[in-house]
Amino acid sequence: MDCCLCSSSGNSYRPPRNVICITCFEGARSLLDLARQLEQDWRDDADLDKSKALVTRQGLGYAFKQMKVLERVEEEASEKLEFLESLVQAFRDGMHADVELVTNDGLSIQAHRVVMATKSPVFKAMFEADRMKKAHTGAIHIQELSHDQLKFLLEFLYCAEIPDEKMAQHAHALLVAADKYDIPVLSKVCEAYIATTVCPSNVLEILELATLCSASSLKDTAISVILKSYDDVVFSKEYEDFAMKNALLAVEITKALVRDLKK
Repeated sequence: MDCCLCSSSGNSYRPPRNVICITCFEGARSLLDLARQLEQDWRDDADLDKSKALVTRQGLGYAFKQMKVLERVEEEASEKLEFLESLVQAFRDGMHADVELVTNDGLSIQAHRVVMATKSPVFKAMFEADRMKKAHTGAIHIQELSHDQLKFLLEFLYCAEIPDEKMAQHAHALLVAADKYDIPVLSKVCEAYIATTVCPSNVLEILELATLCSASSLKDTAISVILKSYDDVVFSKEYEDFAMKNALLAVEITKALVRDLKK
């Protein structure tokens, strides 16, 4: 069967004998579903009447227009990121920096108070308290983070982005810092990344981390992994040590296991 869309000979529209292969058919259907879902999401974001579900069935031409809209949105986002890159470069070069941050390894980083204060209410309060000190030195001590970890946290405040390879090294520490300094966007990014790394061998550590940082989504992911691999997790020596230190979490896991077994 010659597909009128993808075959070498099917480069023209020939009614009424046009046929398409299953691959093109599924692709077209997926495009239409995505276009309808995008419009419904935009309607919901605009606080329109959610009871008016999008039921109209549009053709491929409509789907193409929606893809072009999505392409424009992506281009605008890229332009904004490029604009923010200039702020990141100012941070990296220490241009007009007005605060010195000292980390637990004794190293310091120059940054801009206005950027940090607008992105974190905790940093804002910290700077206001620092100004009230009689012996104002301008240096702020961030003892829970290393130099590299603080650098990536600050870069996130400037451009809302952290390279994946750096997340792999510092995601746990950054999640703790995001929770402490009240940076919800960074918390979500760290949660999402760590959730992809959860496995039976590290699930107890991640569950402790999620509980410490009030990361409910990550906590649910960790408990789900325990339920799927409870033989490997619950009957391990690591779990005995975990239960001694985290009695309430151990009770939560027991309750979750019982509910799961009842199903």
